[in-house]
Order: sequence, then structure tokens, then C-alpha cells
Amino acid sequence: MKKIALLAAALLATAAIAQDKKAPAPAPAPAKKAESKGVAGGEITTVTATVEAIDQKTREVTLKGKDGKLVSFVAGPDVKNLAQVQKGDVVTIGHVSAVAAKLQKTENKTRSRVVTPFEKRAEAGQKPAGVVGVDVKVVASVEAVDAKAGKVTLRGPEHTVTLKVDPALLKNVKAGDMVEAEFVEAIAIKVEKAPAAPAKAPAAPAKK
Repeated sequence: MKKIALLAAALLATAAIAQDKKAPAPAPAPAKKAESKGVAGGEITTVTATVEAIDQKTREVTLKGKDGKLVSFVAGPDVKNLAQVQKGDVVTIGHVSAVAAKLQKTENKTRSRVVTPFEKRAEAGQKPAGVVGVDVKVVASVEAVDAKAGKVTLRGPEHTVTLKVDPALLKNVKAGDMVEAEFVEAIAIKVEKAPAAPAKAPAAPAKK
């Protein structure tokens, strides 16, 4: 969480700014074999807010959600491009829920978990933007399968998670199986300049 770009921690840590929408991710490409790698669709939750105030000296930022509620916080030193942020800028954060990129049966009976973080930031001088997330590889037991919904519940050494999966990858998987799985969770953030106000139409000439 410490390395998430501008405002992500504040937006995700508070319920004051409501979630705007949930939409399905792009449809998965068809898998060649049930045991092979596939790409599954998940849910993308989008949150937007407007910069209501910003103090570059104290680094205090105040955001205004679409419901009118305000959230204030101090941007940490890891926010490198704070100087580019101005009042009125629009902040958008997209959270991609756990999406399985791989699911296959294994003879390995030992649960394991390897987490690899990743991130990409905007270059210096640009508006804050970037993507941060984790790639998780696990050996886990299958606790439940919902083929119709394209979901599988896995229990690893530390957590139990429910993942979206291409239904084709679930044909040969059942509760009690041990599987190797890989999934990604990510947060994308961008700060954009406030949209320009529409030009006013010229006043009609006065009638004589």
C-alpha cells in the first residue's frame, strides 16, 4: 500500500467516497485445453473524485467524491509528482479483483504461496499515474467450484480466496483437488486536468 501512487491509499481506506460502478472486464480468450493457461474476466471497480484543495507545503490534499463528501489526508514522500496536482483535477482509481491467469491440477500436496509485487509510475513532471499490484502463485486445495458463475474457491497456506476463472478451466477440477493457480490483483490510478468549462454562447443582439 505504501507504494501506491497519489491518493490510492486515501480513496481505498475510506468509505466516504462511494464506488461509482462495477463492470465486467473484457471477455476471456477461449482456452485451448482445460489444463492449460487461460485468461479470466474479473470485476473492475472504478472510483472517481475531484481535488477540492491542495497545500503543496504541508502536502495536505482534500478530495470531493461524487456524493459531495470530503476526505483530507497528507500525501507521503513516496508521492513524487504532487507538484503537478492542482485544484479541480480529477482522480480515477480502478481496482481489478482477483483474476485467475492459470489453474491446473497437481500431484503436489503441500500448500505454498509466492507473491511478486509490480508497479509502473508516471515519469517525473507528469500528472501522477501508475499501476501497482501483486502476482500470486499458489499451490492450494479446491474448496468449492461454481462452474456456472466461473468461480473457484481455493485454500492456500495463508488465505482462502474466490477467483474468477474461465469456465473451460473448471471442467476437470472438483472440490478436494490440489491445484496450481496464478492470479493478479492490481490498482490503477491516474490524475487528469479538470475538463474545460463549455464556452458560453454569444448573447443575441438586442432588438431595435
